[in-house]
Amino acid sequence: MKVTLPIGLLVTMVLSTATLLAQHSNLPGLSKTFLEEYQAASKEVAETKSADPYFTLQKKYPTGNEWIELEVSIGLVYGQRTGMVDPAKAVQYFTSSLKCYGLSEITYSQILMWRGNSQEQLGKIPEALNDYLRGLLECSYRDLSGGWPEIKNPYVTFYMNSSDPENDIRAADYNQYRRSIESQRFFLRQCWFLVDAVRRVTKKNPLSHEQIIELLAKLSPDSSRYEIIVGWLKSENKRPWP
Repeated sequence: MKVTLPIGLLVTMVLSTATLLAQHSNLPGLSKTFLEEYQAASKEVAETKSADPYFTLQKKYPTGNEWIELEVSIGLVYGQRTGMVDPAKAVQYFTSSLKCYGLSEITYSQILMWRGNSQEQLGKIPEALNDYLRGLLECSYRDLSGGWPEIKNPYVTFYMNSSDPENDIRAADYNQYRRSIESQRFFLRQCWFLVDAVRRVTKKNPLSHEQIIELLAKLSPDSSRYEIIVGWLKSENKRPWP
């Protein structure tokens, strides 16, 4: 099956997934053994242009976060891997992944973007639109009004292999700060991509304020989010990162 991706969709997929692909699915508790096996399977997938190595590994890990990791990876193979793209299969595996308990907010939001991209490739515009709006609902619980956050150096220096008991605490505090900033940056980027995606799929038939509210109401009962999202969709969508 040959699939041609719109330029806007292709840019969205590449730019918005690069960081997360390097970090797997952000699931906790993945063992060193699994990660080593996963890397070997990923290499084999690239070499053979087949998802079979992931299916084989799933037989060894039929439950838990390892299984979810592989389910997401199979979805990405069918959603984005050159020469292997099959949007219908991608939707199947992304949908299965979204049913799993314990996905982080970032992972949940990213899978929605991936599934929306695949729905869009299939020409299923209402389904793609719903996924992009679901992603914006997730973004709306973050305060994204402060602009792109700078990562600052620690005020108090910490060192590797220090005997000072306070050193480890300072390192942990700073690492948590870095994770928080990276999370904020992710949602700023994600919001930009999602607003762009909504505008792309509704370009021929723009949505009114009332239609957006109606769609959001079907996805979430939290009406406090609706006007935030409408505001994003109706305002200039400036790229947040430098």
